[in-house]
Amino acid sequence: MLNNIISFFRGCIATLLLVLNMLVFAIIILIVAGIAWLIPFPKLRHHAMSAALVLPVWWMFFNKYILMFSTFGKWDVQGSGKLNRKGWYILIANHESWIDIPVLGSVFNRKIPVIKFFMKKALMWQLPIAGIGCYLLGYPLMARHTRSEIRKRPELKNKDIETTKQACEKFKAFPTTFMNFAEGTRFNTEKRDRQNSPYKHLLKPKSGGIAIVLNEMQDKLDGIINTTIHYDAKDNSLWRFLCGKINKIYVRYEVLPVTEALTGNYHEDRNFRKQFQGWLNTLWDEKDQMIEAFKKQ
Repeated sequence: MLNNIISFFRGCIATLLLVLNMLVFAIIILIVAGIAWLIPFPKLRHHAMSAALVLPVWWMFFNKYILMFSTFGKWDVQGSGKLNRKGWYILIANHESWIDIPVLGSVFNRKIPVIKFFMKKALMWQLPIAGIGCYLLGYPLMARHTRSEIRKRPELKNKDIETTKQACEKFKAFPTTFMNFAEGTRFNTEKRDRQNSPYKHLLKPKSGGIAIVLNEMQDKLDGIINTTIHYDAKDNSLWRFLCGKINKIYVRYEVLPVTEALTGNYHEDRNFRKQFQGWLNTLWDEKDQMIEAFKKQ
């Protein structure tokens, strides 16, 4: 009983601190990035935006210690490969929970450039201050389309490809880590069974977006950060996480090189597409085995 009360208050305090941290930095980002957008001189605007991109790093710095407040001593992080804060990377990870982004941000903060990812357009209005702040910082927005919508309007698929290519051009302006949850949505057994996934602990990975980014940014990228994340808990919801009711947080990563075999025209070259899908499926096989090993521990 006492432990539950302590966990409840721990969760309340952590939630309050996270919300305050987000609001404070979101407002500062709106001001700084907004001013940068208004500067008419390209070089000066570039320097101002570079300064604005330091703010998410500090936001994540404080986030890390707020998360540690609830989960101190429960992080098991191991990785291999050299990381550079001034380089360019694509970070590929499985997706288990809403807390994946803050957890991975905490693990890699100040080790790699600021992490960016595609945001749903709806977040601009669902989280107006933070959403607009992310937009000003260059986080690309994308509308999600169902398969039936794309079948009815094939141009929507091409629009997503063009949006991805435009985002890559913006990523080249500043050192950036593009994060991609290849499964496209959070894992659960119902989704796994519905899509007949060959994996026990993962959904099928989607390879198109990753392939486009690798091809468009091949001359800039310093590597691919292949990451596996897993939580030892019956329920890995954000609330239970902040209450400290997670036994262990596992993060494993390796830095892979960007080779010629991983770059090509994914949507027009059938042989390359098959080869690339095979490469990504191999990574997912390894992740599935790794998560199984975590569970046995």
